[in-house]
Amino acid sequence: MTSSWTGLARRRARKALNRAIADDPGLARWHLAWRTTVAVAIVAVLEYWIGPLLGLRPIAAMMLGGVVAMNGSFLLAARTRLDASLTATAVPFIAFGGVAVAVAAGHYPQASRLGFVVLTVLAVYIRRFGNRGLNYGLLGWFCYLFGTFSHVTWDQLVPIGVVFLLATAGLVVLMVGVAYERPEATVAAALRGFDLRVAAVARACAELIADPGPKAERDLQARGLHVLEAALIVEGHLASSLAPANGQAHRIRTRLLSTEIAVDEVTAAATALAGSGPLPVGVMSSAAAALRAAAHLDLDQARRYADELAKQPGGLADELSIAGLAHAVRDLSDALAAGDDDSGPHPAGGRDPGSEAKEFEPGVHLIVGYLPGAATSAADALEAGGDARRRWLHPSLNTRQCVQAGLASLLTLVCAVQISPGRYYWAMLACLFVLTGTATTGETLVKGTHRLLGTALGVVAAIAAVHLTRGHDALIIAVMSVCVFVGVYFFRVAYAVLAFAVTTLMGLLYDALGLFSDALLVTRLLETAIGAVVAALVAVLVFPVHNRRAIAAARGTFVVELVALLEAVRDKSAGQPCTPDLLMSARRLDARMHQLALAAHPWGGPTLARLDGAGVARKLRTYTKITVRARALAAAAALHHPCPDVAAKLTAPLRRLTGDYGLTLDLPERPWPVLAATTGPERGGVRTRTLTALADDLAAALSSLHPSHSALRLRRKAGTGPQ
Repeated sequence: MTSSWTGLARRRARKALNRAIADDPGLARWHLAWRTTVAVAIVAVLEYWIGPLLGLRPIAAMMLGGVVAMNGSFLLAARTRLDASLTATAVPFIAFGGVAVAVAAGHYPQASRLGFVVLTVLAVYIRRFGNRGLNYGLLGWFCYLFGTFSHVTWDQLVPIGVVFLLATAGLVVLMVGVAYERPEATVAAALRGFDLRVAAVARACAELIADPGPKAERDLQARGLHVLEAALIVEGHLASSLAPANGQAHRIRTRLLSTEIAVDEVTAAATALAGSGPLPVGVMSSAAAALRAAAHLDLDQARRYADELAKQPGGLADELSIAGLAHAVRDLSDALAAGDDDSGPHPAGGRDPGSEAKEFEPGVHLIVGYLPGAATSAADALEAGGDARRRWLHPSLNTRQCVQAGLASLLTLVCAVQISPGRYYWAMLACLFVLTGTATTGETLVKGTHRLLGTALGVVAAIAAVHLTRGHDALIIAVMSVCVFVGVYFFRVAYAVLAFAVTTLMGLLYDALGLFSDALLVTRLLETAIGAVVAALVAVLVFPVHNRRAIAAARGTFVVELVALLEAVRDKSAGQPCTPDLLMSARRLDARMHQLALAAHPWGGPTLARLDGAGVARKLRTYTKITVRARALAAAAALHHPCPDVAAKLTAPLRRLTGDYGLTLDLPERPWPVLAATTGPERGGVRTRTLTALADDLAAALSSLHPSHSALRLRRKAGTGPQ
């Protein structure tokens, strides 16, 4: 009995671990969460003992150190040791400056309040300098907040400066020395997450065959985009200066593309089989067994079941679908089994000859271990729709956000003081956070809703936590640590969880300060509602970047990248000697597809979570098909010899795309002569579809692509378009 329970516990733990790795390829959220929690705990303990020696209350020193540890953990994440060390040198000075400004303005109440408005605009402005600027701005803002509500005096500045120095030193020792994130391990974890997302697609295919329907199809489409997202994360990590060597990076890219193409084949075959009507019991059981074995990454078993499936008798209508699924499962198993070994030809794509001699260039660059958010599409929308002669009416994205931050924080201040003259900073904090990290009206509305919902639930949790833990110091510390970890881990996936965790944590802190009351938390909820609502209204009414504009811009840049890829395939097929890296071009198209998916569903946050809604699936269906077919064509063209037939087939779609979107393209006056299609070769025991068949599929998919209905003027600019 004991062994059975132990085995069950191990299986559930393994399943939970695999789920966590699949949800977080590269484990960026996991590493940030546990390192932040440990940093806050270590610094808090350090300041607890040192604070009284400096003449500060222990709780005050702990809170100051915690602010530095929390913001510093975000600031130093995903940096090299040297970069992290240099970046950390400014932390104590910025923190000290924030407190010093609060002390200087403390004798003038109106100036102290307006200081929040000025610092909010400044914090938004320096976001243009990347993650470093963003976290520097937030650190100064938080320290100003602490200095204001704690009524810090001039004689306390020197001890507080020492606290900041010690907290920064402890943070650097932890982040740069003890818990340094090694790029090689990160790449390995990202590859594991990619494989697990591929396994989830196989599982979704099994569910689609067992119970066909629109919901199952949407779920399968969403999981396919999750695989694309994981592949881009791996691609971004390969850009690290300490990541795998140049040749190995090219091999990993090839392996990812080969697996993605196999995933697409499995998806297409499963969809065709599910739509062919009632299936014989033997076919159903063999197909389900093969797909579930692939879902468990039991590749040998998946191949055996695929062989059994290929032998199953079927009717005239589904015989081809049965054989297609069997071959696709074998291809997928071979691609997953290849791992990082590139000793032989790769399935369904191979590698671009001579690519390993080139310097590896990623198709996407990560920001602190994460893919870029929808701000890229918002900036593209403004650039496409602006008028240089009336720039003051069409400011840049950063300028718009600064204007929004200034107006929203000022209105928030006026309203918040009416509710509570002593707690207005909660509203200012909500206003800052709702406007930080958002670029479109949809994102702002979603984040404001999350902030309000999380705070409301956090008020209830804080009241319960205070009453349950009061008098139990060890339990209080444990609950606080859990709040820090949970909030940091989920903040990119569900911002409401961060708001919930912070509100619960603040309740415990106020209880430790002797200020806790149920009415205080209700005031916090009201102030948060004011800040969130005002910020959302200003974002919608003042210089808004509506989601439809971001979606239109994402469509346009997707088409620009698609045209660049088709040009490269055309040139390669025509036998031109100098052509771009087709695999690189395919990955850039994937990055544009990811941007389009982000813009199409702002409720998913900066990741592709909760992507299986009917509306977003309908918006993305055409673009998903095109991405899948263009990727397969590019990978196949990289492996094959020149094929003028493909160049001829791509001429008409290229002409139509460039005409519809106002792009310029150098096309010949007459198409290349059409040659007979060649038979797809056998590469490593895996079937390779003919280039002409892939070109036909892509041309058919392009026929359903219509120009954007917006008034965007998309033009290729010399030196700025895709090369």
